[in-house]
Amino acid sequence: MMRIHVEFLGFPMVSDVLGTKKMDLDIPGDSVKNVIDELIRRYGKKVEQAFYDDKGRLDVTLQMTLNGKTLISADQLRASLKDGDTLTFVLLLAGG
Repeated sequence: MMRIHVEFLGFPMVSDVLGTKKMDLDIPGDSVKNVIDELIRRYGKKVEQAFYDDKGRLDVTLQMTLNGKTLISADQLRASLKDGDTLTFVLLLAGG
């Protein structure tokens, strides 16, 4: 098991279900996808729908950063994490 610090900024569809905007999460595995899978396993369908569209693709408005600096794109869900890393999910909103 690996412990990852997870943050949700401007991502109320997940933080409201979890009841927090920050948490430490023990995951089996070492990738971004393992973090998302564990959140879905623990918190269910609403969290899954927040991350993925109806075709199973990662929401295009979701941005992920590793340790506050490295941007992780949707095609990098297999990116490796290290114990103690911070993974931040940010929902980008368009406005006008």
